[in-house]
Amino acid sequence: METKLFESLPFVQDILSHPAFNTLKNFAHHGTISCYQHTIAVAQLAYQLSRLLHLDYIAATRGALLHDFYMYNWRTGGPRLHGLRHPHIALNNAAKHFDISKKEKDIILKHMWPLTPIPPRYGESWVVTFVDKIVSLSDYARVIKDKMAAVNIYFYHKLNKLWRAIAPFQSEQ
Repeated sequence: METKLFESLPFVQDILSHPAFNTLKNFAHHGTISCYQHTIAVAQLAYQLSRLLHLDYIAATRGALLHDFYMYNWRTGGPRLHGLRHPHIALNNAAKHFDISKKEKDIILKHMWPLTPIPPRYGESWVVTFVDKIVSLSDYARVIKDKMAAVNIYFYHKLNKLWRAIAPFQSEQ
């Protein structure tokens, strides 16, 4: 789904235009991926999958946008045990800034299952939980791919330099 099309959905406008939500652009989440980029990707996929499954795609999309609505860099600040505690922080922030439904609350609180002990209650919560895992793996795969590209370039130059050093000796044989 094109980002422009997603961002034109009327039921996400209050979230996407909110200054507090937009601060997520400033916080790294997975590698070089910002918390904002991650939540947008989760919300887009949750929207599509929820529609495909004939679920409440509005709750799924809004809950996905707010599932990581904490405003700190979890690697350098914030509470200890971030993985366990951030769903409650995200829920408190979401409730402070937006009207959220029961489903949206469940989505935000349960998206870290099975790390958090109580499983999701609604189909929409299961969708966001699943999609969050998929997008997180994709985020980290991108980081690994970028690092591997840098390593490959480094070794390519080292091997090329070595080859130029030994090539004259190869032609004498």
